[in-house]
Amino acid sequence: MASPVLGVVGGALVLLTSGCPASKKPSKLETTLANMAKDVVIPLEAQNVKNPASATDENIQAGQQTYLQQCALCHASDGRAETKLGLAMYPPAMDLNSPHVQRWSDAELFWIIQNGVRLTGMPAWKTIVSEQDSWKMVNFIHALPKLALIQAAQQKEAVAAKSQAQLVAYGRKLYRQEGCVGCHQLDGEGGTVGPDLTVEGTRGRSDEWLVGHFKDPSAYTPGSVMLSFKQLTDEQLRALTVFLQGEKGPEPK
Repeated sequence: MASPVLGVVGGALVLLTSGCPASKKPSKLETTLANMAKDVVIPLEAQNVKNPASATDENIQAGQQTYLQQCALCHASDGRAETKLGLAMYPPAMDLNSPHVQRWSDAELFWIIQNGVRLTGMPAWKTIVSEQDSWKMVNFIHALPKLALIQAAQQKEAVAAKSQAQLVAYGRKLYRQEGCVGCHQLDGEGGTVGPDLTVEGTRGRSDEWLVGHFKDPSAYTPGSVMLSFKQLTDEQLRALTVFLQGEKGPEPK
């Protein structure tokens, strides 16, 4: 058992914090002792218990649901603990993505969830959260860094997709604004002076080729009567190119 060490740490914390408001910024010594308490509080015999709930997607999702109901108020939904309540605590609620937390074993995390840690604001959940649900919550906590990477990648893809959609919309607007529709057919609409652009995206022309053609048509297509669009900005030329590269004909029925 680590109780003798905990007693020393706890006694020191009580001595240091007696008569001090929680709103007062803790000293470095207080912070060090508070963090030490989280490490020494776990009984040695509790550290080698095996997690009976394997870290399957189903168990991680179940653990997340319990976590959101019981823990997110202090630790936030992403485990970063950047909540008003979590930041106002002494010591502040821990970032569950941090190496400090992630190095704890399943058994150590389980013990902390079930029993809490005195003088840190971490309550005991054993009367509220079952052992089975606690083990699943441990799986979720250990999955947090990986889930954060997945979420960041998804957000990046969403931003990229939105940007792509915005470019296509702007390119479509420019196509009409610059008078392209007067000379080219597109989806059955427009003039016939130039080639039909309904399937432009299937011709295998690179973006660089199209941009160069817009700027100096005759240099890329000898004898072309197309006007130069070199007055367009790089952003406008890119938008027009992205729009036309997406034109690949009607969807097959």
